[in-house]
Amino acid sequence: MRLKASAALTATLLSLGLPSFAHAGRNQESIFQDDNHLIYASSATVSHVLDVLASLGVDRLRVTILWKAIAPNALSRTRPHFNAADPAAYPTGTWMPYDRVLELAAQRGIAVDFNVTAPGPLWAMRHDAPTARSADHFAPSVADFQRFVQAVGTRYSGTYVPNAQGAGSSPVPRVSYWTIWNEPNIPGWLAPQSRAVDGRQVENSPRLYREYVDAAWTALKASGHTVARDTILIGELAPEGYPPLGWYTGMTPMRFLRALYCVDSSYRQLGGQRASALGCPTRGGGAAFVKSHPGLFGATGFAHHPYYFFYPPAYSAPNPDFVPLSDLGRLERGLDRIYGNYGVHRRIPIYLTEYGYQTNPPDPYQLVSPAQQAVYLNQADFMAWRDPRVRAVGQFLLYDDRPDARYTPSEFGYWDTFQTGLLYMDGSRKPAFNTYRMPIWLPSSRVRSGARLSIWGQIRPAPDNTSQSVRIEWRPSGGAFRRIATVTVPSSSAEGYFTAAVRVPGSGAVRIAWQSLTSRSASFSVG
Repeated sequence: MRLKASAALTATLLSLGLPSFAHAGRNQESIFQDDNHLIYASSATVSHVLDVLASLGVDRLRVTILWKAIAPNALSRTRPHFNAADPAAYPTGTWMPYDRVLELAAQRGIAVDFNVTAPGPLWAMRHDAPTARSADHFAPSVADFQRFVQAVGTRYSGTYVPNAQGAGSSPVPRVSYWTIWNEPNIPGWLAPQSRAVDGRQVENSPRLYREYVDAAWTALKASGHTVARDTILIGELAPEGYPPLGWYTGMTPMRFLRALYCVDSSYRQLGGQRASALGCPTRGGGAAFVKSHPGLFGATGFAHHPYYFFYPPAYSAPNPDFVPLSDLGRLERGLDRIYGNYGVHRRIPIYLTEYGYQTNPPDPYQLVSPAQQAVYLNQADFMAWRDPRVRAVGQFLLYDDRPDARYTPSEFGYWDTFQTGLLYMDGSRKPAFNTYRMPIWLPSSRVRSGARLSIWGQIRPAPDNTSQSVRIEWRPSGGAFRRIATVTVPSSSAEGYFTAAVRVPGSGAVRIAWQSLTSRSASFSVG
């Protein structure tokens, strides 16, 4: 669904005495990612998972277009002789999972985001990687990445008809939503993160990523994709990192951002040797820098992954270079200062394309229980909604990942996968499954006697642009729920968001009910 701002919604917010939410949640989509069950699975599994996601009200899938999964001879260091910019030159069948998810998702009214990223084929990497685990993402060739993105962009341009289908066949569906790379500040996706210059370590992954954004921007344009027609996102940063630089050490997102845009810690444009080490202009050249890197300044938005696994969503990170959800303002202010420094007058939107909480169980090393996960996801949805720059919130995953069978269950490595699913590995539901479908949040869990209780909620699966009736139900401690109010969600609130200010009989809990569905119960006290 797509949210449209409405006068009625604005008036309601102001009447509640909540923070200024006049533009909160505008155009905010619900994104979901689970590649294992949407790409690397049978058609029956993909269909089933898409049915589940449709029932949850998901707007868009985030799909990883993994370079090495498509490229020929990916495990060879010898470059094959083929036209890497031509989708017809790739092995038969490699495109099938992506064609399939596009077709099946469209049947259910779900759109798709393609995230083009390494790891890639060994023949496209620099061959001096210090370890085998870094070999498939060690300083990838910019030219090879550009040709790969052009092949993907061409196939999904909306005009491409595979040769095997013959004349008169329908073209492959168009993809109009793209993100460039995944977590380039994390060594598992891009290495080396730093390099030695004159005996000291300097940032390297931002320099590389700047080149990959340039390459992908050029490739997408050549294949018919521009921001005039498409959504093109950059960034996709992980929220944490380590202050000391290392070739295989994650870099904090704000440090990465400053180096990417060639500014110092005070957001002034770099010069001299420091600039040279980062691949930046050594003498001013702000206007030329903007012109040379259109993707950095002209992208539709900046994508980010605001995880903070062991803490509630509202917890602020002590390290000022970390950007979990509570500290999203650090990223926004940093981008604003960068753009302003270069004379670019825009406040670039933010897309939260990955988020979630790992749970214990199943992972005994996690601190968040399934019940806490359900509450935290609702709180995170509310926090994202009230930020007027956030355009999307992504949930990662539907099913918990399988443990790493290379280890025994008693070893940490066994659980070093992702247990952020709304479902356990066997398909049974966590509490978060229902709370994701119908989020509820109380901006305050205390209400003065005689005052109204403020409630925020969303009915994700409601049909687009339709007026909906939502029941507010209350129960006293130990009692049963009963309806105390009915709220109309206007058709202009296309994402199903609503706010309400209701009089409550006393302390207890409230929930929202829509058709046969109910949210979790949210407790509060009066006094």
